[in-house]
Amino acid sequence: MKQLAVKTQNVETYLKKFPPRIQEIAHALRKLVKNTVPDCIERVYPGWKLIGYRAVNVDKGNKSHYFGFIFPTDDKVVLGFEYGTMLSDPDKVLEGSGTQVRYITFRTQKEIKKSILIPLISEAVSIAIDRKKGRT
Repeated sequence: MKQLAVKTQNVETYLKKFPPRIQEIAHALRKLVKNTVPDCIERVYPGWKLIGYRAVNVDKGNKSHYFGFIFPTDDKVVLGFEYGTMLSDPDKVLEGSGTQVRYITFRTQKEIKKSILIPLISEAVSIAIDRKKGRT
C-alpha cells in the first residue's frame, strides 16, 4: 500500500498570509504557549486552518496530547482549548457554547493577559494528559 506524503506547512509561512496586526497577535500567543509548555509540539493543521498544540507526556513514553490551538483570521486571533469546558475560568474569559471546546478572541495584542492565560494553558495541558489516562 502506497502512503501519501503529508506536506507540513511551516508556521511562519502559514502566518504570512494574514495582516501584520494578526501576525503580531498570533506570534505573541505562540510565544506565550511555548513559554508555558516548553516541550509542546506546534504544527499547522491546514484542513482546520489553525496552529495546533500537543503536550508531550514524558511519563508515558513521550506520547503527545492535543490541548489547544491558535486560529488566526483576517480580523482576530482565537486561542482555543480542546477540553475548554473542563477548565476553571475564574476570570470568565472563555467563550463558546459547544460540548467540549472553549476559546478566547483577541483583536489587539494588549488584550493578551499573561496572568490569566498561563494558568488556563497549564490547566489545559493537565486535562488533556489526564483524559488520556482515564482520570477525568
